[in-house]
Amino acid sequence: MIESKLILEKLIACIFAAPLLCCGCDKEDNAYAPPPEDRPSSYGDFELVWSEEFDYEGLPADDTWVYEEGYMRNNEKQDYKVANTKYSRVEDGKLIIEAFNDVHTGEYNGAAYEFTHSSASVTTKGKVGFKFGRLDVSARIPRGRGVWPAIWMRPVYNDFGGVYAEMDLMEYVWGDNVNHDMIWATVHNQNSQDGMEQYQRQNTISSPTLDTEFHLYSVVWTETQIDFFFDNTLVLSYAKMEESYDHWPFDQSFFLILNVAVGGSWGGSWGVDETIFPARMEVDYIRYYKEKEQ
Repeated sequence: MIESKLILEKLIACIFAAPLLCCGCDKEDNAYAPPPEDRPSSYGDFELVWSEEFDYEGLPADDTWVYEEGYMRNNEKQDYKVANTKYSRVEDGKLIIEAFNDVHTGEYNGAAYEFTHSSASVTTKGKVGFKFGRLDVSARIPRGRGVWPAIWMRPVYNDFGGVYAEMDLMEYVWGDNVNHDMIWATVHNQNSQDGMEQYQRQNTISSPTLDTEFHLYSVVWTETQIDFFFDNTLVLSYAKMEESYDHWPFDQSFFLILNVAVGGSWGGSWGVDETIFPARMEVDYIRYYKEKEQ
């Protein structure tokens, strides 16, 4: 979700799973599968220490969630709405973030600005932070040309002199693969921002059921390595190769961001299909595991 996405770099990254044929269901005819059974309370040496199960109704709980507001980044077409259940709400045990085709005038940099869509972005910044361990997000995401849902993380305080740091558990864009069913896992640091990172830092995996079934998006994060998983299948491993904050700014607390963007510098590269809206992300649960004390 950085300001400039390198499209060519995206297209040439290796794909861990071959694309499968899409089911081809119309949006209104999708027979959505139920969420998966509860995940275990431990993974090997990790034990569950925090979770958000969305076992309430209404706005996202203010002891966990805050909102981004208005225009944020990437030349996207939407502005983000605050505390509005049309765009972000909890119902039937799930967090729903929904984007709408909604042409309106808002504000950007102190001037009037025309947005074509409205959506929501909720974060745990200032509420819940994560440092090392395993984070699981069970979600069903929108799929279509121009929609750009993401599950990602940024530093709480940015402890290392303002160097850039970001972990993307999941980003979806329409893309050039045949079935348009690919998600990306990516690590961003200051070296990658400056075009200097020489290590493998992004990869993809495909599934024909991104928008019809709940999938598990995970990061397992230690002092020396970051691993991203899709339904417990490894997508990307990123190892600490240098003692440099520009390369490894990940020894600090991060917060979680869940959003549905529209268009923008990467999401809008293939145009926007207005027939896919409203487009919603549904999150069944979020669970955080820490290494067991010996």
